Amino acid sequence: MASPRFFIMRHGETVYNAARRLQANHIHTPLTRLGVEQALAMGAALLRVLGDRPEVTLHVSETGRALQTMAMIADVLGLDWFAAQRTHHLKEIDMGAWCGRLYDDVEAEVGPIVIADHLLRPAPQGEDYPMIAARLTKWLAEVGDAPGDHIVVMHGISSRVLRGMMAGYPVHPELGAPIAPSLVQGSIALVEHGRETVLFGSERGSEHA
Repeated sequence: MASPRFFIMRHGETVYNAARRLQANHIHTPLTRLGVEQALAMGAALLRVLGDRPEVTLHVSETGRALQTMAMIADVLGLDWFAAQRTHHLKEIDMGAWCGRLYDDVEAEVGPIVIADHLLRPAPQGEDYPMIAARLTKWLAEVGDAPGDHIVVMHGISSRVLRGMMAGYPVHPELGAPIAPSLVQGSIALVEHGRETVLFGSERGSEHA
């Protein structure tokens, strides 16, 4: 049987992204009009590759913005949104005490929180990158090596760690986990045989998780 293929993507732009506000995992931050367009475009890109009603497994972060993005992708593909496997293992980096606050306000207090290559500096009472890698390791163990295609909708920072782990990127010397390059919202990364290609979209940094 064919080896597993993972189509990994970020949710579409949200009202928090547009306002440059740090998002949390426990509140719903709805998509903007651009975010809706990005979700539909990702669905159309997958339709060109996989066809209508493909046999795939859907995986989604259990956050409102990811679920909303998955709903639109599933609709384009003719799939059942309710069949998606929801998990908190795919959630975004927990920004702890900074959740819900404007980037500018936090940076006025503590200095830059966006570090090199559009990565977010770990926050007080939040997660660091090894913690993200640990929960994603659990998710990968649950998914196993079953063949077939997997569509994964998650978040900016956590998807970079997942892609880094799956595609063999080096461990970041300061952050302690493998981290893949940043992709714009509306992009799709394909990981197969331990290698990554950008299926749709482009590499361009965005700190908005």
